[in-house]
Amino acid sequence: MLIQICRFLASRGQWGQRSGKFGYYCVMGPDEFQMMVNNNCYTNYMARETFRYTLEILREMSTDVPEDYRELVKKLCLSEDELASWQKMAKEMKIPYDEDTGLYEQHDGYFDLPHIEVDSIPVTDFPLYEHWSYDRIFRNDMIKQPDVLMLMFLHNRQFTREAKKINYEYYEPRCVHESSLSPSIHSILAAELGKHEEAFNFFRFATRMDLDNYNRNTDEGLHLTSMAAAWLNVVFGFGGMRSDGELLSFNPSLPKAWRGYGFRVSYRGAVIERRVEGGTVTLKVASGPPVLLAVYGVEYELAAVGLRLEMPPVWRG
Repeated sequence: MLIQICRFLASRGQWGQRSGKFGYYCVMGPDEFQMMVNNNCYTNYMARETFRYTLEILREMSTDVPEDYRELVKKLCLSEDELASWQKMAKEMKIPYDEDTGLYEQHDGYFDLPHIEVDSIPVTDFPLYEHWSYDRIFRNDMIKQPDVLMLMFLHNRQFTREAKKINYEYYEPRCVHESSLSPSIHSILAAELGKHEEAFNFFRFATRMDLDNYNRNTDEGLHLTSMAAAWLNVVFGFGGMRSDGELLSFNPSLPKAWRGYGFRVSYRGAVIERRVEGGTVTLKVASGPPVLLAVYGVEYELAAVGLRLEMPPVWRG
């Protein structure tokens, strides 16, 4: 699957005439208000990581299971030239980034788009698709849902806290949140950045989107993605779980309005039970073998006996 996905990515991308960089033209990233754009940062970054991951897996396979690797190469007619081309595409992938500001540009030319203050839009204009023409929606820097910020959630540990803060504070005011995909991702990053009240407000937005008809379109159907994202919000947001590194990690926080919360996750054959009550964080292996993980940046071997830690003041909402 990885090989065939890389073949598609290689066939869909093109080389820029002036930049000499590889990228994707006439695409739409996660944000549905910016259509047919060039070099969407999310799209290019994800493609680059897919190339890199595939090449890494193939290298491991050629070393660990050489016979299976040779069979795969033969079956899929995979050549060294093809692998070299993927390596070059990954190396020369265009990632729109402004070194002076530390901002990742959502796509080529995004920073030059006319600005609109989303808070100035009358509530009676929502949902915008029913009241604005498409060209009015798409001709400014307003975004519907997280795009660069979605990238920073999925590849969280590849970005510094400062990078996440700079980009969050730039893109959040430009997001109209007219999508059930939007509030939970913003809440997760807000919790990570210590913006506890903001994180809780976005969580409430996500969980009550249909109950309170926030986007004035519940009559068209329930926002199931927002319901699923509410789980992400608890586990990755307030629970502070990150699973994109070598070790599972937790940086739990607790909203002021809550007395506590808990959840379970499966990890490397173990079921981890985690609870936060007041200023105390408790973790244990409910079933399965001991596992290595990190809590507030400190590594622990977690077993059935469990851990009981005090929550640092900075994580208390």
